[in-house]
Amino acid sequence: MEFNGDRIPYLRDTWRDANMICGILPINPSSSGLWPSPKLPDPQANIEFWNYMFPHVQIIFLIVTILWQFFHFFLRRLGMIRFTSHMLTGILLSKSFLKENTPARKFLSTEDYKETLFGLVGACSYMMFWFLMGVKMDLSLIRSTGRKAVAIGLSSVLLSITVCALIFFLILRDVGTKKGEPVMSFFEIIFIYLIQCLSSFPVIGNLLFELRLQNSELGRLAMSSAVISDFSTSILSAVLVFLKELKDDKSRLGSVFIGDVIVGNRPMKRAGTVVLFVCFAIYIFRPLMFFIIKRTPSGRPVKKFYIYAIIILVFGSAILADWCKQSIFIGPFILGLAVPHGPPLGSAILQKFESVVFGTFLPFFVATSAEEIDTSILQSWIDLKSIVILVSVSFIVKFALTTLPAFLYGMPAKDCIALSLIMSFKGIFEFGAYGYAYQRGTIRPVTFTVLSLYILLNSAVIPPLLKRIYDPSRMYAGYEKRNMLHMKPNSELRILSCIYKTDDIRPMINLLEATCPSRENPVATYVLHLMELVGQANPVLISHRLQTRKSENMSYNSENVVVSFEQFHKDFFGSVFVSTYTALSVPKMMHGDICMLALNNTTSLIILPFHQTWSADGSAIVSDSLMIRQLNKSVLDLSPCSVGIFVYRSSNGRRTIKETAANFSSYQVCMLFLGGKDDREALSLAKRMARDSRITITVVSLISSEQRANQATDWDRMLDLELLRDVKSNVLAGADIVFSEEVVNDANQTSQLLKSIANEYDLFIVGREKGRKSVFTEGLEEWSEFEELGIIGDLLTSQDLNCQASVLVIQQQQQMI
Repeated sequence: MEFNGDRIPYLRDTWRDANMICGILPINPSSSGLWPSPKLPDPQANIEFWNYMFPHVQIIFLIVTILWQFFHFFLRRLGMIRFTSHMLTGILLSKSFLKENTPARKFLSTEDYKETLFGLVGACSYMMFWFLMGVKMDLSLIRSTGRKAVAIGLSSVLLSITVCALIFFLILRDVGTKKGEPVMSFFEIIFIYLIQCLSSFPVIGNLLFELRLQNSELGRLAMSSAVISDFSTSILSAVLVFLKELKDDKSRLGSVFIGDVIVGNRPMKRAGTVVLFVCFAIYIFRPLMFFIIKRTPSGRPVKKFYIYAIIILVFGSAILADWCKQSIFIGPFILGLAVPHGPPLGSAILQKFESVVFGTFLPFFVATSAEEIDTSILQSWIDLKSIVILVSVSFIVKFALTTLPAFLYGMPAKDCIALSLIMSFKGIFEFGAYGYAYQRGTIRPVTFTVLSLYILLNSAVIPPLLKRIYDPSRMYAGYEKRNMLHMKPNSELRILSCIYKTDDIRPMINLLEATCPSRENPVATYVLHLMELVGQANPVLISHRLQTRKSENMSYNSENVVVSFEQFHKDFFGSVFVSTYTALSVPKMMHGDICMLALNNTTSLIILPFHQTWSADGSAIVSDSLMIRQLNKSVLDLSPCSVGIFVYRSSNGRRTIKETAANFSSYQVCMLFLGGKDDREALSLAKRMARDSRITITVVSLISSEQRANQATDWDRMLDLELLRDVKSNVLAGADIVFSEEVVNDANQTSQLLKSIANEYDLFIVGREKGRKSVFTEGLEEWSEFEELGIIGDLLTSQDLNCQASVLVIQQQQQMI
């Protein structure tokens, strides 16, 4: 604290004072190696290599990386995220643990020019982090955000700041004073309230991504609310910085008085520059980005020259923001928002810089910034109590004002609490803001230390709590019976058809056509085209039925899907309802989009393409995707309804339903019935297919000699016989069903039976029956390659059987325990 000529206190610009250095030029940044040669003319050749600038920085990088990875190895098992490990690494290397004059402390805090290099690397890391987060942010979230997200976003930030200010002026006015003298400045208190009450989109997005909640309904709501709060607080913080500059300009540089209004020269110029920069980003920079996209041929990478030019502008915007007395990340963040997210430009920038920034430079920034934490200065209880009161009040107010609107919108109590915890989470943005304010002298060292420790506590407690309170998988739980077996007669069959690639379109339409849609038995088809999320932070779910305008970035490549299924809708007009969606998400969370869409539309069946595709003659595997296989397995585990995995085998000898109708022949479908709930579900679908005159259904029921000789006593077998009764008597109206019963006593006979009929049909329908003990399959599970297909389904798709028919494996809805 210093005083000007009128004895008015003001805060010195300690950041500029600390970075005024003197040294000898030129500086030799690199050493001569680990074992330098004595013949080198370099007078510094005998100095240890780690005392040079670049080797020193490399060693610090190595130490930070090893430490945070070590911490994260243990803490992730407790549900904590990586940021907590970064903070712990910084505290371990800080003044709190490494005291002055110790060898380790001397190694970490050396000459001024090296400290300046560390600060420069950290600042560039933070700046690039914000630029990349701006590239990831989807501005359409603001346009498409509902009232719930707007109310929560504004209430959790602006209303929280207002309530905190009222509490301070009415109740806590003496906080921050000692014997009537102010210890904390007014701007310091306002700054603490402002940072504590906001919710940063990058921080919220990173938390949800690490907890794998970004695809849940709660995660989408939290990110939409964070976008609203980010924009509102950005405007508010810019105004506060401008007011502070006016105050400082009056006390130090002089000003021009117009009545009672003070008009500072430099603050006005800086404010005007900020406005001009925003206009440049909107009206010049963003159109240039679309020009680059237009100049880039489809499927080709963006030229490196364009990417490097954008990065140069990013660094220039940081320098301009610093001159305007704004945080250095403001300029890069605005330019990041102006870059169209997704391919080709947004994804190209992320693929080039994301891994190095998030994996290497960002931990270095957090750890080196945390080195300034010094717990030895926490000696005054008044200082500590004042800061703790301010932080506690702001947390309680923000938590309450986030919970209240969510509860008023009818959200469950647990979800309201989880949402409030997410919006109250503190991370790298808040820590960076406090570190920047500490360097600029806005907050004192004791304040920076206490707030940093609070951020560490916040980041260590909230993620594990969220995992305990909120489980996204429970949203897909099947409380009601949503399967084909328990459907009412002549009711609408609702199917969610998933498309991974364009090769899945034709087989999926052919299968849907086989479900016999008619005006008496309509079919509602919800088509979901799944695409991997590249170049943006938030997952996107597009309803093409509700879409009234073209997206800014028409790179979703769903046109073939939309056109093909619209034609299917026209071919069966009045019998088929079609609604097409596109989901962009990370592969590990795609099952959330599938299950959520099935839950919202109360579907009875989800159809998933198999992860392998074959050549036209069926002799070789064309593609094999491990990602699709993991996705299918996740849907099988969490689905709210029945699931079918469709293995499509195309060959010259296999026909579609339309081809059989043109040749006046039948499409041959075989349903293998071994017993169990999955087989009963598969038989229900086969009975519906039998209503189509173009399809001939053959039900092959396997029965052992013991079952034939003895009467059924267990409930499961009685249910099987009851369902088979109508099929045996062939009394289904309008159905063409052939029933046969085969006596099979072991797995070897089952294999021989399948070999004999493998190429007699166009499609096999079987139940998955995971974990069910049966004499028909005993011992075969040891040879199964794909457990998601069940034993019979895996056997039909194996190369040993050489089956050229398609296979549909059905799993009935799993009820909650």
